[in-house]
Amino acid sequence: MAQDVSSYDIARNEKFGRYLVANKDLEAGELIFTDKPFAFGPKPDSPPLCLGCYCPVQGTLCSRCGWPICGAECEAAPAHAAECSVFAAAKVRFQPPDDWTASSPQLDCITPLRMLLAKERDPERWKRELEPMETHAAARQERPAWAADQVNVVGFLTDHCRLGARFDKELVQRVCGILEVNAVEIPSRGGFSIRAVYPQLAIAAHSCVPNIVHTILQNDYEVQVRAAVGIPSGAALHLCYTHVLSPTPTRRDYLLESKFFACDCPRCADPTELGSHLSTLKCSKCDNGVILCNNPLDNESPWQCTDKNCGFQTSSAAMRKMLAVVQAEVDQLDALEGTQAIEMREATLKKYKSVFHPRHGVLLSLKHALATMYGRVEGYGIDELPDLLLERKVELCRLVLDTLQIVAPGETRMRGLMLYELHAPVMFLARSEFSAGLIDQDKLKERLQEPIRLLAEASKILGREDPQSPEGITGEIARQSMEQLQASIEAL
Repeated sequence: MAQDVSSYDIARNEKFGRYLVANKDLEAGELIFTDKPFAFGPKPDSPPLCLGCYCPVQGTLCSRCGWPICGAECEAAPAHAAECSVFAAAKVRFQPPDDWTASSPQLDCITPLRMLLAKERDPERWKRELEPMETHAAARQERPAWAADQVNVVGFLTDHCRLGARFDKELVQRVCGILEVNAVEIPSRGGFSIRAVYPQLAIAAHSCVPNIVHTILQNDYEVQVRAAVGIPSGAALHLCYTHVLSPTPTRRDYLLESKFFACDCPRCADPTELGSHLSTLKCSKCDNGVILCNNPLDNESPWQCTDKNCGFQTSSAAMRKMLAVVQAEVDQLDALEGTQAIEMREATLKKYKSVFHPRHGVLLSLKHALATMYGRVEGYGIDELPDLLLERKVELCRLVLDTLQIVAPGETRMRGLMLYELHAPVMFLARSEFSAGLIDQDKLKERLQEPIRLLAEASKILGREDPQSPEGITGEIARQSMEQLQASIEAL
């Protein structure tokens, strides 16, 4: 397995269990290690996907085993070969659903089965890297997912597929626990998200302000782990297990539900989220205060206005209910396309302007989407945008970048993409002012240095992504755009 173990050590404590520590000073962007997945495959609740490339399928089945596959090439894919022989031998076929777009519990067994078969092929790696993994078995038994796994995975594999002599039920349930606690979601070549277990990456501790980033290479799903910022020797390597732009209640609920721990990192413990205000609300009772949680690490803690003369207070339950209602409304906007996708998001921002801080996670997710949509949606193409909307795109990009500097600092994918989005309106505004006679040629050259810097940094960050991924393609476009812009400045 290709990895450089010289950059980190594995440490252990009560809080994190096993975790990674830098054993030398690391520079931003430096490769720390690479890791091959022990196994990968469909996530729970996936619709029927090809078990070779993970594209959605509509009725096409493997000629040997009768499970979803999109064609002859994927039928021969190494990833599918192992389960194919198991299903064919047991004469257990996929039962075609009425709706091929709905989630298919039948696929829930695939990734656990691949884990078990990988254990048989490489027992040494299993013992060395998988056996020490945490599964939170006691906590999982209290969850509905445990009972579902007992039927859809454990019973199905040991009884229906006649694997009970090779794998006992306790081991199969343990594999389900390893996947639930340690697997990461990754993009597949087919475009659908799947899950994979990376033994080294799984050891990295969580923080809501991460200092490492990971990139998935699509050919073999190898992961590359890099420093996002400069990391001193002796510092823990932190990954973020949740979405960095979510507010504290949302992040902590997700981590407790899916990863079985209550996060108490410095960001979660600070009512202002380190000054990012991703959880802050505006006070409707006064003009001077904002509403913050008294103690974000206590789910029952009240939320209160910061203005001592106001004293407005509300319960945690009321706050969470309101947040859930608004989030559900925002989630529905994802289904919109074209001009409506932009206009409804702007209308939603206006609707909740007086409720949330401008950088609250709910509003920032809308602003992040709009920063990408302006310049790309039909009717809002970058060369059609009036100066007012070019300035709007600049404002949105800079707001997202300023927030990322606090909660996800350094050379991250999201930063690289946002730098790329920012370069175009900055460039078009400068050229617009020159055309209007507001600035001279020297000032234009000076103003165009910023988009060159933005493209250079975007290209550097995104150039580390898989060349076939959307981010990798954007990185290459950024590099070419930078060279073209430099040439056009020299020709002025």
